[in-house]
Amino acid sequence: MNIKYLISYSGLVPFIYLIIDLYFLGYLNTEFVNDIAIYMSCIIYTFIGAYNWDFNKNNIFLELHGFLPSLLSMIILLLNLFEFNQVSILSSIILLLLIQLIIDLYVTLKGSFPMEYYVKLRIPVTGILCMSLYLISGTAMTTY
Repeated sequence: MNIKYLISYSGLVPFIYLIIDLYFLGYLNTEFVNDIAIYMSCIIYTFIGAYNWDFNKNNIFLELHGFLPSLLSMIILLLNLFEFNQVSILSSIILLLLIQLIIDLYVTLKGSFPMEYYVKLRIPVTGILCMSLYLISGTAMTTY
């Protein structure tokens, strides 16, 4: 197995633990779980964007597509620090991840990235991450 796949899939382990804790264990405070989910998903969102940041191709679309996740993640983190509604933040992250997935499909179909990367890595990891964030935000709704 490629190390990229191993690292990418292992990045989902903390989200699975957060869900198990929220629904079954109850050790962690719900707001703390939301904070961790927001911070970690912003890191993942930024890393996915950085994968698309290729200055060698001199393509403004790819450069913006690679840079915008960093900028949007910073805005999301600031909103969280200013105690904006965490359910809204988690929903926004889900939406941004799905938009990024669709744009990556377009870039993949144009031949910029291998289809194997998209099918074996991007779709499953983004799908599991979005479902995890949805489950985490579901418990957040009951606390507000």
